[in-house]
Amino acid sequence: MFMKSMRSSARYVMLILAFAFVGWLVFEGINDMRGGNLGGDINPVVGEVAGRAIRYNEWNAYLQNELAFARQNGRSLTEEDVRLVTNRAWDALVNATLLDGELDRLEITATDSEIREAFLNQPPPEMFTHPAFQTDGAFDIEKYRRFFTDPATDQNTLLQIESYYRSLLPRAKLEALVKGGIYVSEDEAWRFYRDTNETAKVRFVRVDPQATIPDSAVFITDAEVRAYYDAHRDDFQRPATARVNMVSVALRPTIDDTVAARQRAVELRDRVVAGEDFAVVAEAESGDPATRAQGGDMGKRARSALDPALAEAAYAIRVGDVSDPVETAFGFHILKVEERSTDSLSLRQIFVPIEVSGETEDIAFNLMDELEGIALRADLLTAADSVGLAVQRDVTLSDGLAFVPGAGALGVAADWALDPVTDIGEVSQFFENATGFHLFELLGRSQQGVAPVTDVAVNIRQILSVQKKKLLAREAAAGVVTAVAAGTPLDEAAARFGWTVEETGMFRRGDFVPGLGQGTEAIGEAFGAPLGATTGVVDAGDGVAVLQVLDRVDATREGFEEVKEAVLSQLEFERTQQYVDKWLASLRAEAVVEDHRARLNNPDADAS
Repeated sequence: MFMKSMRSSARYVMLILAFAFVGWLVFEGINDMRGGNLGGDINPVVGEVAGRAIRYNEWNAYLQNELAFARQNGRSLTEEDVRLVTNRAWDALVNATLLDGELDRLEITATDSEIREAFLNQPPPEMFTHPAFQTDGAFDIEKYRRFFTDPATDQNTLLQIESYYRSLLPRAKLEALVKGGIYVSEDEAWRFYRDTNETAKVRFVRVDPQATIPDSAVFITDAEVRAYYDAHRDDFQRPATARVNMVSVALRPTIDDTVAARQRAVELRDRVVAGEDFAVVAEAESGDPATRAQGGDMGKRARSALDPALAEAAYAIRVGDVSDPVETAFGFHILKVEERSTDSLSLRQIFVPIEVSGETEDIAFNLMDELEGIALRADLLTAADSVGLAVQRDVTLSDGLAFVPGAGALGVAADWALDPVTDIGEVSQFFENATGFHLFELLGRSQQGVAPVTDVAVNIRQILSVQKKKLLAREAAAGVVTAVAAGTPLDEAAARFGWTVEETGMFRRGDFVPGLGQGTEAIGEAFGAPLGATTGVVDAGDGVAVLQVLDRVDATREGFEEVKEAVLSQLEFERTQQYVDKWLASLRAEAVVEDHRARLNNPDADAS
């Protein structure tokens, strides 16, 4: 009976497996395309990583997998979304290719016995929560083993999973090899615990150089500007830039869109009130991906952590009841209160976002289509004037910076403007992102390089002025230190100079403290100076300060011993992540990575 019931749920198990292994299956599948059986124009090389070719078929398979994942839940992608996913997919494929090279170089493989051991004793994480392998609410590994050792189980599926482990285990061995030397000492863990648990409270006099020292007190010579420029040339590297005119059509929900969302929320609430299970409706209909899979479960939240409108509605109904639709800036929420106390509650929600309708999008799309048509026949200024749209003139787009003033994240526009095949004066197609549709006209380009001193002289003078004012402020603040050393109370000493004494609450070493900054010399003195002592003049970020330590709560070894193992694990995990990231970055830095995708898309363009 058991195997019969297991086989009846096999389709769902395989769906879970397909999701778990999809990334691996794509990568393993494209590895088969590397053999060079296809060549020339059919399957050209689009890149090389340390001498290993990446062919079009494998790149396209990897990219389409990433795009499909990004489109899950029916989400549509803008040009900017596609650009981001494409860049992420390329980086991931380059890294995977580098790892394959390391596995070959180090001759790291997995034996048949290791694969069998992993198959039976290390189930994929997705299997632990599948209902078919549960006994009394807990994962039952014997059910898992019996299912996959049943002769009736599809053999092709078993072969795929075997191949999955054959690929996974060598990578796990490589990871263990890379991070094998990582060690965190108990002293390091203690210092981390101390720094994150000690607190201090201080009084301080802060001197603001900009407010205290007049501009007339400092003078910057041309020689000083030149000397600073020569010493900091790397700071004045500027990326390639393009100048463009831009016309945008915002894409925002209309009143009709809001009314439609409200009506949809009312319909869903009516279904629940009529007897449908709240969690079932939430899982099928809610627009919040973070809670939908859990039947709308938002967990236990502090009242103060909720949107005020949601908190008010949740405390206005009885526990177990369902609220009317509650509107926030994001959309409409139907709430069910499951538990509630004075300051916290457990909620479920069905969320209906206020989205741009197809009709609203069509209006904007048609307007941009008309604008684009006129711009291609004339120019962007003429086109914008003819349809009554404003033009943002002479906007600067920078290589490597996705942000476009007035448009938001739109790196695809910079890619277009900086592409050598784009002619000066050319008008783009319109690009879409979260803020709307945008059309560009290229005015000019500048190559990357060090900005000439004449272009940055004003900024350098400002930097040097701030530095000199800070030195003069330190000299002024030293008068307070001298007065306190002679027996004058800090308040009186500060008042002589027209300054006031401020007092903090208790704070930790890593906190930002208004007036003292974060990670500054002043913060260090708060934890280093004796209680009651007055410090010398210390750096406080954009100012200087004199401190008196009022109180300090030191970390204890007893408290540390209670959490030592958890702290050690946390630090080891963080250090491992940092080390692996650095190792992978070093592999990439040493490897020659050639990207021929641009040349493939446009044979007249140089490879990037």
